[in-house]
Amino acid sequence: MLLLVSFVSAAPVAPAPHDLVESLQNRFADPLGPGCLTPIVAALKDRADELSPEDRVTVSALLSPSRDFFAPLPERARDPVAPPSAPSASCWDIGENQLNSEHFSVQWDGDTIGESTAQGFLDALEDGWEVEIDELGWEAPLQTGTYLIPAYVQDGSYQGAYTTTERCGASYAPYIVAYSGSFSTGSWSDDMAVHEFNHSSQFSYGYGWEFWWWEATATTVQEQVYPNSNWWTTYVTGYAGNPQIAMNASDQNDQDIFWHMYGMSIWGNYIVENLGGHDTVLETWENSSRHARGYYDYGMEDAFDDAGLDLHAAYADFVAKNIVMDYHDQRYLPGVDERDQVDELPADGESSSRHAVQGYGQDFIRFDTDIGEGDILLTFDGQSDADWLVEMVEVTDSEVLRVAEMDVAGGMGELTFEDFGEEDVVLVISPMEPDDSSYDYAWTAELIVPEEDPVDSGLPSDDPGKVGNDSVEMSGGCGCDAGGNVGIGAGILLGMAAVARRRR
Repeated sequence: MLLLVSFVSAAPVAPAPHDLVESLQNRFADPLGPGCLTPIVAALKDRADELSPEDRVTVSALLSPSRDFFAPLPERARDPVAPPSAPSASCWDIGENQLNSEHFSVQWDGDTIGESTAQGFLDALEDGWEVEIDELGWEAPLQTGTYLIPAYVQDGSYQGAYTTTERCGASYAPYIVAYSGSFSTGSWSDDMAVHEFNHSSQFSYGYGWEFWWWEATATTVQEQVYPNSNWWTTYVTGYAGNPQIAMNASDQNDQDIFWHMYGMSIWGNYIVENLGGHDTVLETWENSSRHARGYYDYGMEDAFDDAGLDLHAAYADFVAKNIVMDYHDQRYLPGVDERDQVDELPADGESSSRHAVQGYGQDFIRFDTDIGEGDILLTFDGQSDADWLVEMVEVTDSEVLRVAEMDVAGGMGELTFEDFGEEDVVLVISPMEPDDSSYDYAWTAELIVPEEDPVDSGLPSDDPGKVGNDSVEMSGGCGCDAGGNVGIGAGILLGMAAVARRRR
């Protein structure tokens, strides 16, 4: 799992160097553990020259207690003869104990872990290689034709890990660091291993992608390697609990945003199940290496444009499915948080300043069936400078039945959702903008009850050509006779009583 830094949107603003150090400390103070530290480690290395001596000591104490984290790793002495056809050693000896496999070298000091744990770590890393490289087609990490990838287990009760790169000869190569506490929760360490290995491959595509997709992709890959473990589904809570947060938001200090980055693996899973399989996820990385303009500024709109895909259509389908988590692992996925619930019409609502909806974030508002039956007339008024997705989605507990999308122009739109009343309908509102800005909107809804056919009362109609509901020919011009009552049609007037209240 990867920790993301406060780099968001196409023009990221880098946090101050000391703020990065505080972010790192906060991650280790999190009761859930530091998670994956890969992005924040990359940011700290980029800003190393700007850190104070005290901050460098703090970082080293957390990331590499036995050495100066910012000092180059001592490289293995080079063999004067050509390297063998297959690597047999890593570029660096990080730990005093080593257990090697075809592609990896698990290393540790003293009795940090036992050999059986090291072997399990090796096996999981090789599982990652077999699926990610051999089957899915990811690029092999840098220099793996010459050296084994070191995976160092550091003493510490934390459940977390990171992947970074270090110079190895004329180029760079990746290495993985995992804390020993990561091996205390059953098969979680296996998912951690394949997640971190995916990061080691991501470095082969450069540094174009926004940080959030590094994390979301590596979490999505866990499902590809271990489809029966379902550890990835637990992280979707980070999205489901705060769907209003921007798709590409990343922050080390804000716990909600931090876990949201992991939770966006639900978008990766959507792509896998509905948009061409994992090949499409991989294509986003391949395109980033060809088209990215700079560091950490390649976003999902760029990726879909470069792949010739329709982001609007995919995103509209994605948010509709998320109402019931209509995916293969549906029973393991958490329900999405709904902003509001409407049980009487007419009703109205607006965006919240406390939990403001951001770019490619969503607000969900549920309309209960006990409102009544008829057509719902929905009006929308949002910021005119945003591209809005507004749709009403009829759902059961587990299935999307139909979707009606509003045409929004200049922030304004109107939609009639017909034949409401069989199942709940959820209103979805999302600004389709590639940033973490907040967007304002307001909406109104009323129920239009269809008129019923008139009931035959058996009395004369007020239509002079009708008696009751049957047409007859009248003998007189006045529709009455001198000795009788006036034949006024007796009808039934049907009306609507609507109370403007909604439950919050």
